[in-house]
Amino acid sequence: MVIWDKVWTDLWSNKVRTMLAVLSIAAGVFAIGAVFGMVDQLLSGMDTAHQSVFPSHLNMYLTDEIDRDMADALADIDGVEDVELLNSVTVRYKVNPEDEWQRAQMIVRDDYGGQKYDVVQLTEGEWPAKDYIAIERLSSQHFGIDMGDSVIFELEGTDRSMQVTGKIRHPFVPPPQFGGDANFFTSAEGLERFGFEEDKYSQLLARVEPYSLEYTKDVASEIKDRLAKENVSVAVTFYQDPEKHWGRLFVEGISLVMQVLAVVSLFTSVILVLNTLTALITQQTNQIGIIKAIGGSTTTILKTYMAEVLAYGLLALLVSLPLGVTVAFGITQWFLNLFNIDYETFQFSNRALIYQGIAAVAAPLVAALWPVLQGAAITVREAIASYGLGSGGFGSGWFDRAVEKIGSALLPSHYALALSNTFRRKGRLALTQLVLIAAGTMFLIIMNLSASLTWTLESEFARRTYDIQINFEDQERIDQAVALAQSVAGVEDAQGWFSQPATILREGQRTSEAGLGAYIEGVPVDSMYTPLVVKGRWLEPGDENRRVIVMNKETADDNGIKVGDVVTLDLGTLGEDDWQVIGLYQVIFGGSFSTESFYAPQEAVFRATKKYNQAGTLFVRTQFHSTEYVAAVSNQLKDLYKARHMDVFYTQTTYEDRRNAGSQFGITINMLLALAVIVALVGGIGLMGSLSISVVERTREIGVMRAVGAVSRRLMSMFVMEGILQGLLSWALAVPLSLIISQPMANALGQTMFEANLDFAYDFGAIFVWLAMVLIISIVASVLPARNATVISVRESLAYE
Repeated sequence: MVIWDKVWTDLWSNKVRTMLAVLSIAAGVFAIGAVFGMVDQLLSGMDTAHQSVFPSHLNMYLTDEIDRDMADALADIDGVEDVELLNSVTVRYKVNPEDEWQRAQMIVRDDYGGQKYDVVQLTEGEWPAKDYIAIERLSSQHFGIDMGDSVIFELEGTDRSMQVTGKIRHPFVPPPQFGGDANFFTSAEGLERFGFEEDKYSQLLARVEPYSLEYTKDVASEIKDRLAKENVSVAVTFYQDPEKHWGRLFVEGISLVMQVLAVVSLFTSVILVLNTLTALITQQTNQIGIIKAIGGSTTTILKTYMAEVLAYGLLALLVSLPLGVTVAFGITQWFLNLFNIDYETFQFSNRALIYQGIAAVAAPLVAALWPVLQGAAITVREAIASYGLGSGGFGSGWFDRAVEKIGSALLPSHYALALSNTFRRKGRLALTQLVLIAAGTMFLIIMNLSASLTWTLESEFARRTYDIQINFEDQERIDQAVALAQSVAGVEDAQGWFSQPATILREGQRTSEAGLGAYIEGVPVDSMYTPLVVKGRWLEPGDENRRVIVMNKETADDNGIKVGDVVTLDLGTLGEDDWQVIGLYQVIFGGSFSTESFYAPQEAVFRATKKYNQAGTLFVRTQFHSTEYVAAVSNQLKDLYKARHMDVFYTQTTYEDRRNAGSQFGITINMLLALAVIVALVGGIGLMGSLSISVVERTREIGVMRAVGAVSRRLMSMFVMEGILQGLLSWALAVPLSLIISQPMANALGQTMFEANLDFAYDFGAIFVWLAMVLIISIVASVLPARNATVISVRESLAYE
């Protein structure tokens, strides 16, 4: 009972110290709960939602249409579990007659009531019928098209208005915030209005049994061969893991930073506890001596202070656990909603709760053990003799004397005393600095990661020297398309690209990308776009007549292809040709789900395909590059080509691409900024706790100084200066440390997100942001407790225990 009486007295009689100790622990515990809870719920929530819609193992887009009989024949292939048919066609729409046409996807399922794979769910209204459509619910939110609205679609020879009578959740469409198109749904009868035959489909979904990625690719090859015998080609095939959500890419990169942050948070919590208990033991050294003098044992002292630490930890857990769980759930819910995943039922991570318990209870007890053992081991004489207003040993060494000399030479007397006090208790200073340096370093690292992501995106678009991309529905003559473009005022240059479906062969056999349906892109050697080449080189003058290609690094790695190797590209009915790999590129931003591309000299592709002077894509560079100017030129080009009966499939400006890419990267950047705020909070509370405990501990010292005539304003300025000096010291050390660590972290983040290093950028502005934050925290942390100490009487100050 005596032990608990003292614990209660210490906790209740020193409410400020108790609050600061609890907040110091709670800050780190909260960060652990929020970070681990968020990571676990994000990944598990995405995967659970993915698994619930029976995801297909492969998704094939065909260049021709097939019927149900063909699908049944494909389902009989060994390893194929079943096949489901659907259509997904690109259309143009607008809501009001005066609006510009916008690109959209029109989706048709073979049987909405009997879906097998990639199941779409009706969330409101009715399934689409012949004269009515449904809209994907994220598209409804993003584009402002609601139930009952009419949408005008561009049809052959006329336009038709169709009413929205349903909303559908589609689990496999890019979020509109990431630049995805609007998605509409219609029935097979409704698709006839767009010029498609009923019961004809150009897309198939399939599962294999037993599942493995390698086996799925083998089955895809067999399906592709079976289709080829029916003169049906595969345009592109997407593979997906049935257990893992396709959007994990956006989470796994940031989770690396989160895990590091969690470890740093736990470290700072331990340091904060160690700092708090060291200060407490130092302050109560005389009490330890008295306990020993009246017969108290070392074990009694150990139990007393460890019980006090346990109370701090439990109170911190009480504060931080619900807050961490709530924040983790809220951020998870917001993020998953972007990916069209309902996450309405409150959930939490068991792992995060366990880690919070360890951080709040076990970690503080372990951290407190050393200072408590030191205090318990002190003799009665040492304990009673050491308590007072001494300097803590300051002034005995050369460093201390140098500090005093500098302070007396450069600063007023009270600021010189603040400088000496900063280094008076070096152990406590070191612990406080560890917390602040860790927080400052992580804050700067996170800001640098954000800056590096932004710079990587800017570098990607700097490799695009065009302003407008125009895709034609059919191949057009390059000379004619370019001449028409150059006839428009404001067009500086234009060039056409030719695309041809191709399949990679190596030593006469398909590579493991079988069925990927890559495209060989015939491009001028002075092309207006150069991807990020990570190995080898890009096309250059002299390559015009050589059969050389630059291929995707991921495909090359999957198949053991290196720069200098020779591969065969199967061009279908156009035959096969050998090509040498001269470079590997990495996709940084590919817009929506894009196909695999192999870049080759245009003249060489023309000769291989026996198709000359043709282009399906036109790139245009304008004289001026403002958003409005480029958009105006783009509209003129569309009207011009339409008047010449050159049907434009869609157009995209670089500004629109940049905006879409910014939306995708913005999710990661915003999460990084949120983490930076959490880190700053942890470091700020750590500094506040350390400085406030130091001020409270020296209440008697304040009383002595007031007794000899020191005014409150001068006392407060002295403590504020002490806090500022500690903040400045940590800032000066965190800046170079962040510079050393940031680039490896940026490389790791880039490799996790898209298997390429980020273009590193150091955010020098963040240095001054952190400086301002440290100064503000230092001032607040020292002013409030110092003011409380200076308003009490001299008698109360001298009587303080």
